[in-house]
Amino acid sequence: MRSTAVAAAFVVALAILALPRGLPAQTAGEAAAGPAPSPSSTEQAAPRQDSADAEAAPPAGAGAPGKRVPVVPGGIGMRVYNLRYKKVDDTYMLISPYVGPRGTVKVQPSQRLLTVIDVPENLQRITGIIGSYDVPPRSVEVQVQLIMASSGGAPAAPAPPPIRGVIDRLTALSTRWNDYRLVGNARVLGTEGEKSSLRVGDDYRVDFRIDQVSDETRVIRFKPFELQRKEPSIEGGERYTPVMNTVLNLRDSQLFIVGASKVEASNRALFMTITASLQRP
Repeated sequence: MRSTAVAAAFVVALAILALPRGLPAQTAGEAAAGPAPSPSSTEQAAPRQDSADAEAAPPAGAGAPGKRVPVVPGGIGMRVYNLRYKKVDDTYMLISPYVGPRGTVKVQPSQRLLTVIDVPENLQRITGIIGSYDVPPRSVEVQVQLIMASSGGAPAAPAPPPIRGVIDRLTALSTRWNDYRLVGNARVLGTEGEKSSLRVGDDYRVDFRIDQVSDETRVIRFKPFELQRKEPSIEGGERYTPVMNTVLNLRDSQLFIVGASKVEASNRALFMTITASLQRP
């Protein structure tokens, strides 16, 4: 038995000496684990996009629903909107009331991008709002009439046809006035986002800016809307002083009447009618 054991040890020693030099010995635990995986076979996490330039490519075209990202666990999704016509800050103010308590909005004015993260129901509503808002500037025909109303005497002449309907409405509101005179009537075609001006009669001028047009509510917002009166100037030329400066929200094609001024210590008052009509593309 002893000779057999010695012979076995001698064979093992020869096998060890036959191994190539420099080859590390491998333990039993390492052999069981198998070879280490190569880098190309491992899953690598996507890089974190902290830069504004690393955003996903936005959708093309106005009113596009935005780039949709699959809803993550918890029911939250994300969409990226590329604005073509409206300002990012104005759009943010428009959609803010519709962002839920779990939602967030990222604005990138320089890239004209809005990124909204919210539940699918809110994203669908916001998509519709942006789609109807981010459209080419609309054209609006603005018509202005100035009417001088007075009391205390018999009417000098019958009211001209253009203001008879206005007179009926003013009379329904107040019976103080019994004489009406058309001071001026003018119209101009304005563009959303731009300033416009028109002369009304000999002594008045109207300056306004069409701030916003809503296709959903058919409301045209003027900010500002200013009526000015021409005053004598020693230096010559024309000099205008403000009579009224306000913000107006007018419905499409509906007549709006406002008291522009009341002449102090007098029985006269100036009324202005405004009609804003959206032009069809």
